[in-house]
Amino acid sequence: MKASKTHILEKLIIIIVFGAAFYSILYHPTLPVFINEFNTVDGSIYVSRLVDLLIALVIFMSAAFFLVPKYLERRRHVPFVFLSLCAVAALSLIHHQLNGIVLRLFNLPTGPHEISDKMITYIRRITFDFPIIPVNAGIYVLGILYGMSRDWIQRSRRESRLVKEKMKADIELLRSQINPHFFFNALNNIYAITQRKGEEETGRAIMKLSELMRHMIYDSDQEAVGLDRELEHVQSFIDVARLKFTPDEDVDIALMKEGDLHAVRIAPLILIPFVENAVKHGLGSRGEGYIHMKIQVEDGVLLFSVENPILSKGAAIKKHSGIGLDNVKKRLDLLYPGRNSLNITEKEGVFAVDLTIQTEKNP
Repeated sequence: MKASKTHILEKLIIIIVFGAAFYSILYHPTLPVFINEFNTVDGSIYVSRLVDLLIALVIFMSAAFFLVPKYLERRRHVPFVFLSLCAVAALSLIHHQLNGIVLRLFNLPTGPHEISDKMITYIRRITFDFPIIPVNAGIYVLGILYGMSRDWIQRSRRESRLVKEKMKADIELLRSQINPHFFFNALNNIYAITQRKGEEETGRAIMKLSELMRHMIYDSDQEAVGLDRELEHVQSFIDVARLKFTPDEDVDIALMKEGDLHAVRIAPLILIPFVENAVKHGLGSRGEGYIHMKIQVEDGVLLFSVENPILSKGAAIKKHSGIGLDNVKKRLDLLYPGRNSLNITEKEGVFAVDLTIQTEKNP
């Protein structure tokens, strides 16, 4: 229903534009008395231009709303060219005949050496009124260009919508692979066991993992979450990553925060791929390396940077990080079209990410 109203409004706008164009051409202070066979004295020129407008609309809309989507976009080029030639020729002939009707209606000359009671002798061309054809052909070309642009925009919107629906379906599939209530109940049961046995470290690890999974399963279903909430998820991920190392291994993972982090919202899980990539390739098995992160909010603009050394060698880093970062680039372009900037550099053994997002305000 909404699409139908949009199409009606689109056609009304086209009619208004064409009407305004013909009005501006017709009503001009320097308009001469005689224009071709028609004149401004008896109003025949106005009727003639109304015919021009109707023919132009038929030509334009036939090209834009029928021939382009039905033939050109389906790569049926031969019937498209044939029907285009036929349409322009047929409508130009109709145009010419309608002009003749207007001439007779206003008792104007329709042939050579004819005299009417409205004007002096006027020698009309005996041959077909050829100027009609190039004008109609030009309008037809405009209709084709408009139809192609219209179809490209609609196709881009459909593809964007399909990608978003696929991403949502992928998340739903992930959620359906495990019952969240069973998962969290199981974690709580294991946590209770660790508390009974006095295994505080294991208990804390389980709780961190529970918080991490809860965010991934439930918060990811929302279009946007508070930045402070997303950073809790990042911190949980960092805490779980630290569990791999012993307390003696001083792991250098730093997250600096600046600005009003409560004021903005972002898409869930948009930052975690960069953190995950840094943990995977920036920390060694014994805690060597480092991960330095900074997040800043200025006037609704989110600035996020990550820096880590490249400890993985050869094709391994490209194999593991390439797909994840490519996916997050596509997601950024879908969620923040024209409102994001991602710069990834690799220089002298250091991998750096700089992300800028024009976010939405937190209500």
